[in-house]
Amino acid sequence: MGWGRARRIAGRAHRGQLFGDGLFTGHLERVAGHVAAAGGSTAQVQAAWLYATPDRGVTSLDLYRAGVPAAVVRLVEAVQQGPSFLLEAFTARLLRDPEAALIRYAVLTENGTRHPHLYREQHLRLAKALGLTVAPGPGPRAAPSITVAPGEHLGPYARALSEIGDAEAAAALLAGYQAEIAGAEQQSAVHGAETARPPRQCCLTAIRGAIHALASKPDTSALEPIRRMSAQWWEAADDWERMVAVVARAAARDPADRTLLLGRVDLDDPDVTTMAIHGLAGPGDDAEIAVLRPLVTGTEPRLRWARLAAVRRLRAIGGPLARAALLARPLDSVDPPWRDDRGWLAEHGSAVLPVLLDEVTEPRWWHDGPLALGELRSVAAVPVLCRLARLGSAPIPAVDALGKIGSREAVPTLLDLTAHPAPDVRDHALRALHRIGGPEVTDAAVTACDDPDPTVRDRAARVLARHGDERAVTALIRLCDTGHAGRAAAALARIGDPRALPALWHLFRTAPDRRARHAAGRGLAAIEGPRQYVSLDYSGLHVARAYVWLLGHKPAWASGDDLLKALTHADPLVRANAATALARLGNRSAAERVRALLDDPDPRVRAAAGPAARRLGTRISGP
Repeated sequence: MGWGRARRIAGRAHRGQLFGDGLFTGHLERVAGHVAAAGGSTAQVQAAWLYATPDRGVTSLDLYRAGVPAAVVRLVEAVQQGPSFLLEAFTARLLRDPEAALIRYAVLTENGTRHPHLYREQHLRLAKALGLTVAPGPGPRAAPSITVAPGEHLGPYARALSEIGDAEAAAALLAGYQAEIAGAEQQSAVHGAETARPPRQCCLTAIRGAIHALASKPDTSALEPIRRMSAQWWEAADDWERMVAVVARAAARDPADRTLLLGRVDLDDPDVTTMAIHGLAGPGDDAEIAVLRPLVTGTEPRLRWARLAAVRRLRAIGGPLARAALLARPLDSVDPPWRDDRGWLAEHGSAVLPVLLDEVTEPRWWHDGPLALGELRSVAAVPVLCRLARLGSAPIPAVDALGKIGSREAVPTLLDLTAHPAPDVRDHALRALHRIGGPEVTDAAVTACDDPDPTVRDRAARVLARHGDERAVTALIRLCDTGHAGRAAAALARIGDPRALPALWHLFRTAPDRRARHAAGRGLAAIEGPRQYVSLDYSGLHVARAYVWLLGHKPAWASGDDLLKALTHADPLVRANAATALARLGNRSAAERVRALLDDPDPRVRAAAGPAARRLGTRISGP
């Protein structure tokens, strides 16, 4: 697919949409130009044209149906922010995908001419990762004064200062915080504690939120006002001020702060402890391991996040002492070791297996216990997992574990669970049977084709596509009239039953989903049966092209005359497919007609005609 089709699809999706002083299509053209100028591939330029189509209701399936290649659709999906937009997570995802990052960079480059401060930090990070440049901004916006009229609320000022995020804004925020606290203290001194107003919670919350936002970012935590604040508040009497001081040091991740942060690993304050551990950087030592070891070997639920942070830090430190501390980690259902380290099971599975077999029926182990037993592929766990799947109030982990273990001993239990009242349990039971296999799977999937839940019906179609046999043909034919037609057609093609021919012909001619049409074509090619005639002149192009391809796979249909006519069809892909089909059928009488296509004006026809002519024994001169 060339740029032209992407431009046309975008033009239809954004027809009449305004953007600034012009049309949105003009914006897309400039974005595509930036991608091309940066050396982007054809797929990246096409995705630049289409990146905003999801905002206009165009789905990935719509793009596939319009003939957009899968690589382009993937890039369009990759540059979407998502429903729960978190800028840091979005930026990290883009940095892991340089192709998508270039498209987003181009969008921000184009938007920067209108809104130079919008997503400026993300723009700079993408440019650095891609080795590209960003036009200098117009300079920082002037920070609004924190000095406001008496009684005026500070929320709007605090939010604006946080967005600006430079040293002047940080100093203004800290001054505003001190002024709000000092104002309340002054009133208390003048009027007495009983009549003085407390600090305005709405303003105080807004200012604190803005200060915390600057303190928690690696770039702004290094600002001089934030560093001074952290030093001044390190031993503050106010709990919040001490916490923010730790946040600022932790965000900077300066190895020079390691001793200070270790001093804040206080088991009485889980939040501060967690943040302090996150800020530890550089090579560790025995003293740091000694501080972290009590956390790792503890089991208090309130210290769970601090314990996980300590585990990650000990792994980063490495060495015999750190490994010994990690080995001493207890088996705790609140925070089992394999939840954040699947490799732990491979190393310690034999030791933990007897404990899990004894305790997996306890409610506290209903989730993580079956997961571990499934990862260990423990056949000895099948009876207890079957009992848990039948009687437990949360059977899905046990069902999934039975599927991973793959023992046929679990089949009766899983068959019973395909009739469970909960559709998600029925779905997971079918998936487990799909993994185990066996003659019972087909009957269960055929029954599930009539399930009232669409997720279960889709799972049944997946199972039958792999395990279905002649017993499933009728159910698969019914599925050809649903949204599961593609999988059903693929299964019918594999089974090869002639009863499927009418349904496959119907899909071949009328299915809007290209995958369903292709699966139907493969089925028609594989199953012997009478030919149905399709007019190449009055059918849609996708049908005409596929029908010519099909004729090349059916020598019994004696379709040589039709293929000869197709060599002169107006559509180049019909001509190319006709040449390939004649070569596949070995129709040597058509050799000269095929050779004539070597002078066809379309390069795709010429590319198909060369191998076809050689296969038919025609000598081709030239290189």
